[in-house]
Amino acid sequence: MFNDVCYKYLNKEYEILNGGLTNKVYRVRVNSKYYIIKELNDSKVLSDIELSEKIANVVFNNGINAVCAIKFNNNYIQSVNGKNILIYKYCDGKILLTKELTLDHVKKTANMLGKLHSIKVGDTIDEKVYSKIDYLKYYNMLKYNNEKWCKYFKDNIDKLIDLYDNVYSNYLKLSNQKSYVHKDYNRKNILWKEDIPYIIDWETATIGNPSIDFFNSAWFLTADVDYDKYYAFAKEYFSIFKLDDDIKVSAYAAIIEECNWLEFSLKRVLESNDEYEIKMGKESIESSLTEIINYYDKIPLMIEIINKI
Repeated sequence: MFNDVCYKYLNKEYEILNGGLTNKVYRVRVNSKYYIIKELNDSKVLSDIELSEKIANVVFNNGINAVCAIKFNNNYIQSVNGKNILIYKYCDGKILLTKELTLDHVKKTANMLGKLHSIKVGDTIDEKVYSKIDYLKYYNMLKYNNEKWCKYFKDNIDKLIDLYDNVYSNYLKLSNQKSYVHKDYNRKNILWKEDIPYIIDWETATIGNPSIDFFNSAWFLTADVDYDKYYAFAKEYFSIFKLDDDIKVSAYAAIIEECNWLEFSLKRVLESNDEYEIKMGKESIESSLTEIINYYDKIPLMIEIINKI
């Protein structure tokens, strides 16, 4: 099967799918079955990807619908024609739009996240600790750039620095509670098949504080804190799993992930020599910064809703 799938891929007998901002994704057909090939970006740390796919398989073996990479020769990552790839069985599901997610959908996603965080962590790895970002450094590097995305970043630099100071100080207050975490649990990484959710794209999965995973997931899956959906998501999640951290500390700390994604996008623009990388970086900076500001402004509402549960 491995040889057949790779033969189709190498001979360009595939369909290109939307792979997101960092990878290329293809669908190939072998006999009557479809498979997905994910071609990893060259900048990926392969050991991290191996760990994330291992976590996906642990989650799957604990009864959660995780779409996992197939293991060949004791590895998830395969080197084919100079490219590092992952191979998956094809899941014929549909990604729902934000407006299509009902209260029932929201509860199901919260249920899966609660069960994911409840799995006993079997690995011992050092959790990545984020260093504080110097956004002013990037502002100075972009001082004379007048492109639209850049102007937006510079216009909001003071607000970004102020809120990030608060985010980072709360991030440092988080406890050592550990769970398996997806870190990118949003509607684009959930396929729905006959109203059953399947979690895809485990590339960022690791072991970390579940508070960050909860607040980011709740934000993205409840239409940026639609009151009823957020209440339903949080109530279902907390019926399964309890967070150790103070809710207010967690809520502010959680946006640390998006802040680091913003820096990643800035680095793509300023440090990469690849036109595609630069283009992707520019396209995500404005949306990422907008997300950070909107999330931060909604934190009081998040806390109000959770305090009612």
